[in-house]
Amino acid sequence: MKNKRIKTLALFALLACCALPVSADQKHDRPIAWAELPADARSALAPMADRWDKMKPQQQHRLLSRVGTKKFKQNADRWSKLSPQERERIKESRGRFKEMPPEKRQALRKKWESMSEAERQDARRARRALSNYPPKQRHRLLEELRNLPPEQRRARIAQFKQDNQKNKNKQKNNNDQKDNKDKK
Repeated sequence: MKNKRIKTLALFALLACCALPVSADQKHDRPIAWAELPADARSALAPMADRWDKMKPQQQHRLLSRVGTKKFKQNADRWSKLSPQERERIKESRGRFKEMPPEKRQALRKKWESMSEAERQDARRARRALSNYPPKQRHRLLEELRNLPPEQRRARIAQFKQDNQKNKNKQKNNNDQKDNKDKK
């Protein structure tokens, strides 16, 4: 009799433990209305306000849980400092990624995860150095960079950066000259 009670209690405990993950997931099935968010969360998530109601509940809960983290604040601060053109470029890139077939997205994720930190830094530098180029030309140049050995790739990226800096300085000088002519 005593063994039977212990077995029954153990079975109930096991069932309760198995049910916990299910009940935890159900909590995140309920969407969160924008008006229900705390004021600080609405402020941090303001760039997403127009899309908030269209998001999946799990995504809403995940974002809400990350609002107070240091990384979220850094990313939000970085986003706020981007120019409208840079923001649009990032949105377009995300859109292109979402439109890719799942297999290709998975392959890109695996490739990124398999890269060393130095290779990731090179990839970031290359994208930044080529950000001023038109998309088709940028993609072609990135493909060329991928085929170069690391040292040549870094030298080529440095060259792109110098070219960008020269173009920026040239533009600034042209603008300064135009301003001077306007003042006369």
